[in-house]
Amino acid sequence: MESYNIVNIQEIETFKKGESYKGEITVFTSDIGPKFLLFGNKSVYLNAFSYMLVLSGRATLLVDSVEYPIDAHSLCILSPLHLTNFRQVSRDFQCLCLCSCKNFIDRLPILNIQHRITHGMNMYHYPIVQISEEEKHLLASTMEDLRIQLFRTEHSYQLEMIQNALTRYYLEIDNILDNKGINEVTERVPQTRHANILRKFISLLMLHYKTEHSVPFYARQMNITPQYLTSIIKAQTGRTVNNFICEMLYSEARNLLALSEFSIQQIATELHFSDQASFSKFFKRWAGISPLEFRNVMVKSKK
Repeated sequence: MESYNIVNIQEIETFKKGESYKGEITVFTSDIGPKFLLFGNKSVYLNAFSYMLVLSGRATLLVDSVEYPIDAHSLCILSPLHLTNFRQVSRDFQCLCLCSCKNFIDRLPILNIQHRITHGMNMYHYPIVQISEEEKHLLASTMEDLRIQLFRTEHSYQLEMIQNALTRYYLEIDNILDNKGINEVTERVPQTRHANILRKFISLLMLHYKTEHSVPFYARQMNITPQYLTSIIKAQTGRTVNNFICEMLYSEARNLLALSEFSIQQIATELHFSDQASFSKFFKRWAGISPLEFRNVMVKSKK
């Protein structure tokens, strides 16, 4: 069974030496060719909504074990529910990437933004849009403007500038999808019952992992037994439900330790551990070092 990683924006930013706003949103241009591949070419769940605009070359995008050919007129719209990898990457393949976590999107001060996010969610079964050269340049321009705002750390209204740039980007995406007709874009790929259970579980996990750490909670939400849920997730991914829950908690813990000013106790409370000692024991089991040691390593790496 193929292994996977759950990664957050802060780790993408560090790996690509990009710029982000508090680990919540980042824009970067990929390396060219096979160097584009991340994390040892493992499949990843990125805890963010991701938009990949292909600038040149060809590749095969692998999403939940389904292959999609992509080229210089492809826009890939991925949700945190997608298990993603790349195959057959050409030597000239390069893309412009925008990743934003759900919490940042939820705070956008604009009515109906959820409708625009829904366009992306509706494309779960076919996450590729073929666009014209004009649309490609337009989207690249809006993404580059957003990247500029991420670097303007001394601007008194940086957050508002980033939000405005992201809103403009979503409006452009919305316009492209509306003009193409969402039904024409979202070709249906047959999904098995087991694949649907996995997708539903990941969706619930993204919403509740901070507060709900037990398998029975997720099974109840899906009206199935914990044993059945565990067997399906294990068969689909090679990992247990507990593995997924712990991976999400560990990913968010790394993010909070690296980017927030929360104390260790506050992070333990945020992630609904019973106390700081329980959180520290959990983190050391996964990282091999204590939360404080991890934070100190991250601080030194930024100097």
